[in-house]
Amino acid sequence: MPKSLIALIFGLLVALSGGASAQELPGGVVERNQTAPSPALGRDLVYNLYRPAFPPQHGDAWPTLYLLEGRPSESDWLDVGGIADLLDRAIAEGRIPPMLVAMPVAPYSWYVDNPDAGGRGLMKTAITRDLRAALEARFPVAACREARVVAGLSMGGYGALLFGLDEPDLFASAISLSGAIAPPIAETDRARLARADQFYDGAFGAPLKRERFNALSAFGRLDALKDRLGPKPAVYLAIGDRDRGGLLQSTTLLHSQLLRAGVESTLRIGAGAHDWETWSRDMDQALGWLGPRLDPSCGAAVAAREGVSTR
Repeated sequence: MPKSLIALIFGLLVALSGGASAQELPGGVVERNQTAPSPALGRDLVYNLYRPAFPPQHGDAWPTLYLLEGRPSESDWLDVGGIADLLDRAIAEGRIPPMLVAMPVAPYSWYVDNPDAGGRGLMKTAITRDLRAALEARFPVAACREARVVAGLSMGGYGALLFGLDEPDLFASAISLSGAIAPPIAETDRARLARADQFYDGAFGAPLKRERFNALSAFGRLDALKDRLGPKPAVYLAIGDRDRGGLLQSTTLLHSQLLRAGVESTLRIGAGAHDWETWSRDMDQALGWLGPRLDPSCGAAVAAREGVSTR
């Protein structure tokens, strides 16, 4: 369905409701088990969705948050994390604009492109290309990096960093909550290689291929980001002080190295462990960090303030 027709239908709903103001809007709408065609996977990609109840007003558009689940979750952001309530509250308080939130179902995938027979498929491409195209065709969203963000927890926190650091032309921000961040594996570290082989669900090869794992490490993106002439993503890292020691150490190390690479990185270490009490709190705080960084006008608002024509 054309985006213009969707906007018209939403507009009629607003008119029938009496033209509700932003303060009067009800909570967002959750749609489960949606599907998007994915040539990358050779099948439909299933995703869950949060969307505002009413369309953008006055020709505006929604930002899009790609929200990644942890391992092995399929809908825990909705069922355990209370993400719909967090978003409703943040929007009502004006901390973030009304926004579309897509939660792809990709358990055990680690959000990487895995070409192996019997693997989870080209999941990164499926989300960043195929799902993005489907959402931007279906909904009145802003199709620019300034209005796109990726976030996730644990396995999804790793995926969010992979997407954000790999695709800075697509995503302006990346949020990792207790991300499964790990430095490259040394060739001589056989003990760690054996542990990794048991942990990563074949996402980096079965048995795990050290070179592939290292190539897909967040740490491996830093040199390219340091030399990048174009815009770099803003990164938000949060983790509990009672989380697993390796994750806490790797998160703080990545933060310092991101700063050295010229990336805007924010680190928050609060009380908590690797659990939903910590993640729900950290996500609420991350939304406050995110709000001022979103620009659904795709630069038009900044240009208008500075008196620069966008034509």
